[in-house]
Amino acid sequence: MMQSLVRKAEQGGWMPIFPCWNSYTAAMIGDHAQSVIADAYVKGVRNFDIQTAYRYLRRNAFDVNADPLSYANGQGRRALASYLKYRYIPLEDSVWQAFHKREQVSRTLEYAYDDFCLAQLAKGLNHTDDALILSERALNYRSVLDPSTGYVRGRHADGRWITPFDPFALRTSFITEGSPAQYTFFVPQDVPGLIRAVGGNDRFVAKLDTLFEGGHYWHGNEPNNQIAYLYAYAGAPWKTQARVRQLIRDEYDRSPGGLSGNEDGGQMSAWLVFSMAGLYPVCPATPYYVLGSPALDAVTIRPRTEGGKPGKPFTIQAQNNSAGNVYIQSATLNGQPFSRPYLTHADIQRGGILRLRMGDKPNTVWGSLPADRIPSAFPER
Repeated sequence: MMQSLVRKAEQGGWMPIFPCWNSYTAAMIGDHAQSVIADAYVKGVRNFDIQTAYRYLRRNAFDVNADPLSYANGQGRRALASYLKYRYIPLEDSVWQAFHKREQVSRTLEYAYDDFCLAQLAKGLNHTDDALILSERALNYRSVLDPSTGYVRGRHADGRWITPFDPFALRTSFITEGSPAQYTFFVPQDVPGLIRAVGGNDRFVAKLDTLFEGGHYWHGNEPNNQIAYLYAYAGAPWKTQARVRQLIRDEYDRSPGGLSGNEDGGQMSAWLVFSMAGLYPVCPATPYYVLGSPALDAVTIRPRTEGGKPGKPFTIQAQNNSAGNVYIQSATLNGQPFSRPYLTHADIQRGGILRLRMGDKPNTVWGSLPADRIPSAFPER
């Protein structure tokens, strides 16, 4: 799959952003081949032309396509010139040559994440200068986070915030298929920084609760899908456990229409498979999986070695599991006490057994200590 993307880039001159029908398209926002390829590299998939991949990924991230015809065809990032100039895409910059024509805040947030992904690949390939630039650009989400409201918000080129503003309004012109409140949590690359920006752990957890309890969460739109797992970053993994099990129960069923939303390349099913197993990759291009609440009593993952041979199996066992026992009471990894609310890719690759003892009441201590949280990719600033 990685080499297929490389071949497409070689044939068309740009890394495809949303390829369909053997062609470039200008359909969706973001530049997520960056995420796909960087995640493969970080997790040990190296048997493709990485150097050529990097060259074309870098072109997407740094070079503005000045050719009107190929730009309209979907080659190169939309509105990249504005993004590079302002560190966000202002409301004045609409993309008339695309299916999604405005949606400037969503584009900014997704480009910031994509820049983070390319930064991880640049570090791995020793492109130090690129990695520094891209790591700074990964913080561009701050440019559209309004400190007075704690939500992302449309912004003009002169810095003014759009008015009037309702963070819970759906189909807002500067947001893709959702609300500002939902997209505020699309900062997978720097959740600790987002927590600080909105006022700390308690306020962050309260904002998450408002989203779910106020009926503002929408599982059927992919940029929402990591949100339930974000409680773990703020020291409240038991809330992740409850929300995930609730979503499995309420958003899916066995009918012909039993998916929560448009399948969109498999994401709705992928979320369900990961979540029923008990873990989720909140930020592709990093080696971490946040633990949720397994809906299955036992799941075995059979990783492959770099040479493609079977590795040691990794099993997640949920003891005393039931529809009511959704909370992790304690855990062991290979027989040793385990307090982290996340696994690393290396944990899985090494093989072993993660045993989770489940119960019907939250253990508000397990996984809550600062030392047990997912490491931040950015120092505090």
